[in-house]
Amino acid sequence: MPVFSLRSDESFGIGEFNDLKKLADWCVMTGLKLIQILPVNDTTTDGGWSDSYPYKSMSTKALHPIYLNLEKVGILKDENERLRFNEKKKQLNAKEFVDYPEVFKAKMEYLRKIFENQDIFKYFYDFLQYHCDRQLTEAVDYLHSKGIMLKGDLPIGVNRDSDDVRQNPRLFNLDMETGAPPDAFAAEGQNWGFPTYNWDEMAKDGFAWWRGRVKWFERYFDALRIDHILGFFRIWEIPKGSPNASFGHYSPTDPIRWEIEGRNRLSEIFGNSKLLICGEDLGMVAPCVPGVMRELGILSLEVQRMPKNSGRPFSDPRENPYLSVDTTGTHDMPTIRGWWEENRDIAARFYREMLHHTDNPPYFCEPFICKEIIEQHFKSASQWVILPIQDYIAMDGDFRWDCTWEEQINNPADPNHRWKYRMHQSLEQLLGNDRLNVTIKELAKR
Repeated sequence: MPVFSLRSDESFGIGEFNDLKKLADWCVMTGLKLIQILPVNDTTTDGGWSDSYPYKSMSTKALHPIYLNLEKVGILKDENERLRFNEKKKQLNAKEFVDYPEVFKAKMEYLRKIFENQDIFKYFYDFLQYHCDRQLTEAVDYLHSKGIMLKGDLPIGVNRDSDDVRQNPRLFNLDMETGAPPDAFAAEGQNWGFPTYNWDEMAKDGFAWWRGRVKWFERYFDALRIDHILGFFRIWEIPKGSPNASFGHYSPTDPIRWEIEGRNRLSEIFGNSKLLICGEDLGMVAPCVPGVMRELGILSLEVQRMPKNSGRPFSDPRENPYLSVDTTGTHDMPTIRGWWEENRDIAARFYREMLHHTDNPPYFCEPFICKEIIEQHFKSASQWVILPIQDYIAMDGDFRWDCTWEEQINNPADPNHRWKYRMHQSLEQLLGNDRLNVTIKELAKR
């Protein structure tokens, strides 16, 4: 779940670190044990829509100040100013989606006013990062007090204008860009715009830059998702300035090196971490990847509608490897309901083959179908079952949002996608939905 997608009565048009506490309360109520979030690193360049992309790290060791709760940072002294910002808060909180530029602009104005009336910090950015660390740490401590784990997300790349690239240019190939080859997600492939890594240079000091990143994650998280773990074996490298990602190639080009390079990098970087390490290993997976991940104890990602056995249309969660995370989908995919409506023939086949119904499937993914699918996943053989909150909510026909397709967080085929999804329901409403919460708790017990 992206932090920015959380909706609460207390937030300012966007989810905040403080909202993780209410989400933890909901987890306790429903018997869930872990919250997984998208990256929360600072992505700020100009405050526009491009900054809404959470995988565009401008610093691998800085948190995004947009997730700050303003009143926990400080209260404005001027009453007229307080009234003006309270009105802005109501306006932004009433919006269906995150209005990233407007939220960022308003929050930075408020935070700068507080900064200008204090004398502890000399620099505005130091002031922001102090409060980011304080608020996220407070939220993490609250989660732990409730027995809830927090899983973070480590992006495969960093922005070419980032602090990391400026300080360590030798560690990056600045004439190349990272992406993914053409696949089911994007016909022309994906170009993420990040420079590729100079792995030979990184190896000279034992991957110190990477180990520093992992150490930073250990400050806040209990588990870690490695975004595009395939990139540690070989990366789709696109010459800078290419029309699209189909002009790229794998680096290294020799498949024999992939296993050697991947095992060495992953073991050196993550081998001594106290985090539970999970890899996002979807897409065009090299044959050597599963074996190396098992050897190193890195959990794979299993998605029922994306079986790794190409001879089957769907996988059975009960047959998943134990060292894995089972899920109904990722932020790059439609929700259960979106997938159901996307391809009626596939939905009909799933309805009969996996849910064992003999009648004709309903046109929409009705609540009973969502429940049956989630029940299947809760019987998974995987070590962890982590599902999108939209799919849990889909089990309640009166509570779920009618705008099915607005619940997909990202469209990988659109390089200019605006990351603006926000829960239709508030966390307060979610906590008050006894019917849904009892259903989830009963399923989680099985």
